[in-house]
Amino acid sequence: MANLTIKPISGSLGAEISGVDVNHLSDTEFDLLEQAFHEYLVLAIRAQKMDPACLHALTQRLGGVGETPYLTGLTDWPDVVPIIKEANEQSAHSFGAGWHTDFTFQSCPPSRTLLYAVDIPPLGGDTLYCNLYKAYDMLSPAMQNLLLDLNCVHSAIRSYGPQATLRDHLENMEIHNDHRRPIEQVHPVVRQHPVTGRNALWINPTYSIRFEAMTEDESQPLLDYLNQIAIDPSLTARLSWQPGTLTIWDNRCTQHCATSDYKGHRREMLRTTVAGEIPVSPNAALV
Repeated sequence: MANLTIKPISGSLGAEISGVDVNHLSDTEFDLLEQAFHEYLVLAIRAQKMDPACLHALTQRLGGVGETPYLTGLTDWPDVVPIIKEANEQSAHSFGAGWHTDFTFQSCPPSRTLLYAVDIPPLGGDTLYCNLYKAYDMLSPAMQNLLLDLNCVHSAIRSYGPQATLRDHLENMEIHNDHRRPIEQVHPVVRQHPVTGRNALWINPTYSIRFEAMTEDESQPLLDYLNQIAIDPSLTARLSWQPGTLTIWDNRCTQHCATSDYKGHRREMLRTTVAGEIPVSPNAALV
């Protein structure tokens, strides 16, 4: 217990954790990690030795695995998805590039994502994160009040729709596109976190396509403005991976973005998600 240390990554969010083995967590260690998770939103737990079974077991302990559409998991562990970029691939584009929050097009989007580094490039391949609590706090009271009454339509169409080209850039991942326009999902623009009770600006440029009852053209200027607020440098952190790093982040109050700056080098990660809940607005929580 005395060896567990927490080192913040930035002033906005994120922390490195060392001195703990996630495969053999005591109840006390688990509780300490949970406290750190809700404080820092992103935990990079260094020097772990994990295989798919270990990753799956930890995901179950954190709340159970979430549904993973469009992506193909391992044969023996279908809920564990390999994220692989080989050195000889033609496209530099990496999976997860572009700011987003995971799978917000689902009715119950994942509460957390776990990503374990198996093989990393000598340089590059970092992941960026932003704090959506602080993005909401940066807005004026008038804007906050306006957004409290808005819902946003989320869709997988840009990444996994019939015309989506994401899979064309990822030669060593099996990605399945929808043959028809994906089902749309409506969520509140401001989401109240079920554990902390804090409000987060819960939109992202990948899956949030328009405000409810508005056109995309009408919605885009405000969505662009809000998404730029979210990734203000003062609200972000940059995580550099090491082999054996397990990172867990909170999809209910963050966006993230993978970098694509390691063409010619191999990168392999293992990914799971934790099942989430229906997003709730602060207004709905008061009812």
